Amino acid sequence: MVITGAIRSIAIILLTFAGSLAACLCGVVGSPPGAPAKVMAWWGRCFIRIGGWRVRTEGLEHLPEGGAILVSNHQSLVDIPLFLSAFRKEIKFLAKRELGEIPLFGKAMAYAGNLFVDREDPRDSLHLMREAVRRIRKGEVVVIFPEGTRSADGTIGEFKPGAFYLAQKAGVPVLPVYIDGGRRALPKGALIFRPADMVVRVLEPLVFTAGMPLSRQEIAEEARRRILSAREEEQARG
Repeated sequence: MVITGAIRSIAIILLTFAGSLAACLCGVVGSPPGAPAKVMAWWGRCFIRIGGWRVRTEGLEHLPEGGAILVSNHQSLVDIPLFLSAFRKEIKFLAKRELGEIPLFGKAMAYAGNLFVDREDPRDSLHLMREAVRRIRKGEVVVIFPEGTRSADGTIGEFKPGAFYLAQKAGVPVLPVYIDGGRRALPKGALIFRPADMVVRVLEPLVFTAGMPLSRQEIAEEARRRILSAREEEQARG
């Protein structure tokens, strides 16, 4: 089991290096628009396939035709390829700056159109928020992990209201997404990938309407409540 896990981990590391390099080369040479994003989507699907993880996906019918914000709980580094493999529609991530600083991979994600926010720089955060709103209004689907960090034990922390500010500014729905399995596939701090079954459940959207009485914090709490409810349903399934 350990040997198999080690071989799988080496294969995933090599895949990540190759995919990141290819995406960067596409970005540098000015390949057709969207080429780096297609490479990283391919990387995500291959990542899950090499890991040997079974993924159950539900609720894709809730995705709108245009732009939207997906807010999800966050368990593991596996969550990014999990999202890329689960959605055939192109998605982007709005993530913290540290992800963009990972050598080669961070640059590849940037070429693929993902955004990285420096939460300690208000001016940078404002610029990135405006860019995110512009893209969402053009029809992009953006994934945000509003807890702000990964959960080591599967608990779901409080949601920061930033994602819901974006939804109000862009005038698009927020879709809560419950994911599970990443923390078993690669626990926080671990180096060896492990067998796991994974779940991606897209829940019914929260739609912003004019005159909505709820504050962004209240909407964040409602999105978290729905994800917690989905987790309870999954646990009841056994």
